[in-house]
Amino acid sequence: MPDNSRGYLFSEKQVRSAVALGSAGMGVILLALLFLATSRPQGKYQILDGSAHQADLQAAVASITGYEDLGGGRARIDINRAMELVAERGVVNPGFYSAAPMVAPAAPAAAAPPTPATPDASGEAGGGAAVQTSAPALPDGEPLYMSTCSACHQATGMGIPMAFPPLAGHAPELYAADRDYPVEAIAFGLQGSISVHNTTYNGVMPSHLHLQDADIAAILNYVMTAWGNEADLPAGFEPYTAADVEAVRGMMLMATEVHANRVAAGLD
Repeated sequence: MPDNSRGYLFSEKQVRSAVALGSAGMGVILLALLFLATSRPQGKYQILDGSAHQADLQAAVASITGYEDLGGGRARIDINRAMELVAERGVVNPGFYSAAPMVAPAAPAAAAPPTPATPDASGEAGGGAAVQTSAPALPDGEPLYMSTCSACHQATGMGIPMAFPPLAGHAPELYAADRDYPVEAIAFGLQGSISVHNTTYNGVMPSHLHLQDADIAAILNYVMTAWGNEADLPAGFEPYTAADVEAVRGMMLMATEVHANRVAAGLD
């Protein structure tokens, strides 16, 4: 029989041996990689105990009364009770949502030539001249309103019928009746029956004394000029300043006293 293997470089035995050695080598490499992967330091994980947090949540829910459990995670609560809870527990701190202080762009009419200031007696005696200082810049009132007021009065300023009164079309009436009253309502809250555009509202508005004076002033200026309110403002409207709010804050009124001031201003 003729020898057919003369024309091949490697014999069949050599090829089989090479394949076997290659397979063994691949196995060794895979084992080495697996060893390296499992021997690397692994991150340490700690299972947190959430029982205390869960207990706090259950206690908070249990402390809320005056609602009907409908099952399935749903509940129904009287609107007046809901407003009482808001008054008791406060509102979301708006600091996270507050924009950086900024000055609203103004478009004043052509100004008259400046009149030289006449120094007073104290200025002459001290050799100085009278100096006018502008009020500090206020933060942007819109994000403050959205985070603090819009849940009740809505982003449109229209409120919720029979629950929360509108500010659109009504805020200028408040300013015209008593410029301090809107500051009082935000700072000290309001409790008592009121009538807005022939609709009666009887609930509790919470106090917002936790807000900075500049924040309250910024919210008021936004409310007075948003949703078309600017067109209804009386002539000579003066935007609120932090100093205006500071002066009213010192009155420390009760929510019922704010309601009495509203009645005295002829708003009801």
